[in-house]
Amino acid sequence: MQESESSSSLENSATKASDESAVVVSTPPNRDIPGPHPFSAIAIGLKGNTLGIGFEAATPLARRFNLRAGFNLIRFGYTFNIDGVTYASQLHLGSGTASIDWFPTRHGFHISPGIMYARNTMSAVSSVPPGQYFELGSQGYTNSIDDPLNGTARVVFPRNVSPMLTLGFGNMIPHTGRHFSFPFEFGVAYTGAATIDMTLNGTACTYDGCFTFAENQDAQQSLREEIAKLNEKLKRVPIYPIASFGVAYRF
Repeated sequence: MQESESSSSLENSATKASDESAVVVSTPPNRDIPGPHPFSAIAIGLKGNTLGIGFEAATPLARRFNLRAGFNLIRFGYTFNIDGVTYASQLHLGSGTASIDWFPTRHGFHISPGIMYARNTMSAVSSVPPGQYFELGSQGYTNSIDDPLNGTARVVFPRNVSPMLTLGFGNMIPHTGRHFSFPFEFGVAYTGAATIDMTLNGTACTYDGCFTFAENQDAQQSLREEIAKLNEKLKRVPIYPIASFGVAYRF
């Protein structure tokens, strides 16, 4: 009887030890995989943003820092009207960006200072419908029917290289072992205020009669006043807004 009780006690102890061992083994592993070594991985991404359609590449510098670079391109036309003058514009945006992504937490939020190199151009054909009233500066005119006004306008961007700061969510080099990520970010680039220049040709009329616009000093002064008014408005916007969303794949 004593031997049976001892044997049973030993079996119970072994079973208990086995259960405790099983509890230890079944502890779930840490899901946060250690960050990659510098330049040990690469990710590429495609995004749509206010700079156009963009492609990006990223590589880690440290556990909480990535180096990211890309380029963007877009071309589109836009027609708008100011004081009766119609502008049929063509905007060409081309830019390259480079940023350092800093991740202060493990949840993908990042702060990204960087630089943007841009070669942006905007030109427009300016016109006024025949017989229509329009204003330049503080003077009103009526466009000629036989020789309507037409001209050109262009926007000059003051700098090619601009500092940039963006905030966002999503790490192109995930620390969880995943391959796909969906980064989103927003911010600004300090581009400086753009300036506009414009010319008009044709015949315009006032109560005093009709005249060739390019040869009339008062008309040219009104045009200069209009250009100054437009440039004063552009001075209020020395930054370019940035917002983007995309998909990236880590190799």
